[in-house]
Amino acid sequence: MENKEKIKIAFTVACFAAIFIFFTTQYRKHRKQKQSPNSCYLKTEQKPQDKFKRVLADNSYSPFKHLKLNDSNNEISSNSHPYKAEITPLLDYPQFEFNFVDGNMDMEMSDSYVWVETDSQLQELVDVLSKERVFAVDTEQHSLRSFLGFTALIQISTQREDYLVDTIALHDVMGILRPVFANPGICKVFHGADNDVLWLQRDFHIYVVNLFDIAKACEVLSKPQKSLAYLLETYCGVATNKLLQREDWRQRPLSQEMVQYARTDAHYLLCIANSLASELKWQDNTSKF
Repeated sequence: MENKEKIKIAFTVACFAAIFIFFTTQYRKHRKQKQSPNSCYLKTEQKPQDKFKRVLADNSYSPFKHLKLNDSNNEISSNSHPYKAEITPLLDYPQFEFNFVDGNMDMEMSDSYVWVETDSQLQELVDVLSKERVFAVDTEQHSLRSFLGFTALIQISTQREDYLVDTIALHDVMGILRPVFANPGICKVFHGADNDVLWLQRDFHIYVVNLFDIAKACEVLSKPQKSLAYLLETYCGVATNKLLQREDWRQRPLSQEMVQYARTDAHYLLCIANSLASELKWQDNTSKF
């Protein structure tokens, strides 16, 4: 008798368990059908680079191919450096620039600057830069959740104006800047150009011919530090928050703090280069005696 009761109880429990599992499964299916596709707790963030139509360096491990200009000025890829003929004479006979500013440069950074985001504005910038004998350059990179990263902003400063180039909006036409950057008659001033040069080549096939790197100048002069923050404070009396370098430079519009930071990184480079060049000249002259 006891065995029959045990079997009956076990059977009853099994039935309740089966019913519970059935209704739970049906409820989950019903709930899943009612949920919209966009209600998933994991949302994929739209990436600006998804809109790029022309990507020179993809996420593959294939070798990077240099730009080569043929006789008809059409772009084709090559493994040889396209501006070797322009760079070689500069290495053999350096054209050292001692005066990076004309007269007294106003150290104060005005409120005005030029935001470049259209093809026509980029061409206007090229027209301006082609008349300069020197200009300063810096870049801001985005690398978070990106295999290779990409250039999100280029800052260019002349003695008279600061330009912020939206390389996300202009990604596919940035080659417009190529001739002025490759012009050996125009000196481009950078701070720590090693990465900038590679990034410009990687993303836009923009090649820098004739540059002055103030970080390298600091090494030659045996400066105690060569960071841009140190140079800004020492030569210009300007403090900058380098933590902003880690901001998301894809965002548009940029915050006021990010604009100020980006402009500062390029605006004062000509002034610093001018001071360091004078020190290099003095060091060179004293070493001869």
